[in-house]
Amino acid sequence: MFIADTHCDTLYSMLFESWSDGGFMAGKENLLKGKVNLQTFALFAGARQYKDTPYENARRMIEASKTLEIPFITGKLPDNPPDGLYGVYSIEGGEVLEGKIERLHELDDELRLRMIALTWNYDNQIGTPAKIDNTTGLKPFGFTLLKEMDARGVYADVSHLNERGFWDVYENMTLPPIASHSNCKSLCASYRNLEDDQIDAIIEKNGYIGINFYPHFLKDGGENTSVDDVIRHIDYIASRGGKRVIGLGSDFDGIEVQPRGMETAACMHTIAGALKKHGYDDETVSGIMGMNLWRLLKKGDEIHK
Repeated sequence: MFIADTHCDTLYSMLFESWSDGGFMAGKENLLKGKVNLQTFALFAGARQYKDTPYENARRMIEASKTLEIPFITGKLPDNPPDGLYGVYSIEGGEVLEGKIERLHELDDELRLRMIALTWNYDNQIGTPAKIDNTTGLKPFGFTLLKEMDARGVYADVSHLNERGFWDVYENMTLPPIASHSNCKSLCASYRNLEDDQIDAIIEKNGYIGINFYPHFLKDGGENTSVDDVIRHIDYIASRGGKRVIGLGSDFDGIEVQPRGMETAACMHTIAGALKKHGYDDETVSGIMGMNLWRLLKKGDEIHK
């Protein structure tokens, strides 16, 4: 079974943590144990206390990725899903681009960016995160960026983005919105989760929602969570007609606690069994575990210059 994940912060953790590979939740060792075939590694803008700029840290993360001993796909995807383990790149926090379209061109030409989370938890040149407010729309550079991302087949990742910004993406991009690591606000009231109308809009446009494993995004209070809580959010999206837009967005190496039994990427393959036990058919399980993301990324490749 092809297994894919849309978000981890392993590259950022590599800059500021001294663990061995086995210490990283989504290091090579754990990814192989979890039978993961495609891991999206974020170039994370990060917290502002670090002296280097987000762009400078992104360059350092690119260098760090070369030490993972994981081959990264920096061109178009192969015709068929790979059997082995591969990585692809994304950006989390558009401040990495420094308000310059040239930075998008540079990083996409070099890395074949798959998606850009327009904000993290800080206001930037593109837009405003949900952590700050929900009424401020995208800024002029944000609209310019969306147009260029559309032309390049780079998806707008709306995880962390506020609601008005989400609707700006929905209304102004041909590519569907994706939420690489977000859950359902009806099940857990965190500001980071998606309202029902946002979920429905992503379903309508055949986008993507990667379920985040962070306990505080799975359940109010975040206590005693397990794979069953991940399934609960999958069930909710599926009940709204979204079986083909659901995937996995673990947030490994970006979360300090994990659901019981899902502490690292080594556990990823066990989710398929939980889905089957919960009554999902083989085709739906295959989609959730990775093929829904694969179809979306292949669509982006059809557009990519």
